Amino acid sequence: MTEMARKRRWQRFVDPQSGRALIVPLDHGLTMGPISGIARPEDIFSWVNSGAVTGVVLHKGLAARLAGDLECGLVVHLTGSLSLDEKPDLKHLVTSVEAAVRLGADAVSVQTNFSAATASHNLRLMGQVVDQAHAWGLPVMSMVYDKSPSTGQALLRIRHFMRAAVELGVDALKVAAPTSLEAVPEMLDGIQSHTPVLFAGGTLADERALLDLAAAVRRYNAGGMCVGRNIFQRANPARTLGRLLDVFRGGTTTEIAFACRETRDEVEVAV
Repeated sequence: MTEMARKRRWQRFVDPQSGRALIVPLDHGLTMGPISGIARPEDIFSWVNSGAVTGVVLHKGLAARLAGDLECGLVVHLTGSLSLDEKPDLKHLVTSVEAAVRLGADAVSVQTNFSAATASHNLRLMGQVVDQAHAWGLPVMSMVYDKSPSTGQALLRIRHFMRAAVELGVDALKVAAPTSLEAVPEMLDGIQSHTPVLFAGGTLADERALLDLAAAVRRYNAGGMCVGRNIFQRANPARTLGRLLDVFRGGTTTEIAFACRETRDEVEVAV
């Protein structure tokens, strides 16, 4: 009965022209503290309502303070841990679906860092959140990461973790991009047709690599991108967002990369 409600709410995160989501996670403060780019609310509002952002991810405290002025979709993040924790990869519930509903959330998200030590915890976490969120008609985005110490069979492992999340009913996935973008089709195979897959931006890097990822998203029909530090830690976040949206809508990375060369401040960290 709630499937239509979830689909309608997820559409709030999708750019109607490109059919892809461009979500900016802003939940880093709980994990890392007041890092550059999100240390003050005014840092965020200097670019977040530029028109390119389709949604943001916030913890409940900032959602309560900022959501009323947002012009995009709101994902309330339900899990967290501190980077200085003894087990920082073990994410715990820090709020509830009901609290997210009271905040006006359009969706909720959970982070699941998979390893042998966390796998069973993550399955219980996702199963519980999906049941509760779907009862309210809210879509669930699962941020799925491979934290296994082994370097072999990485693609096979992440596909297993993604499939596990799908088996438990999540509505969208956020994953790290593969080392080679040529592996994107295999990563999406059997999933993207029914569950949108969004690629993370990772740590601050050269903007051309970010544009190449956006081009791969368009080329292989992925669900979009969920990019935090590669947006809010740039000197001009709105410009980078506009370029990503241009790629989603059919602009060529060659044309946009030329514009990047004209403005070499793209990897400056905001202060």
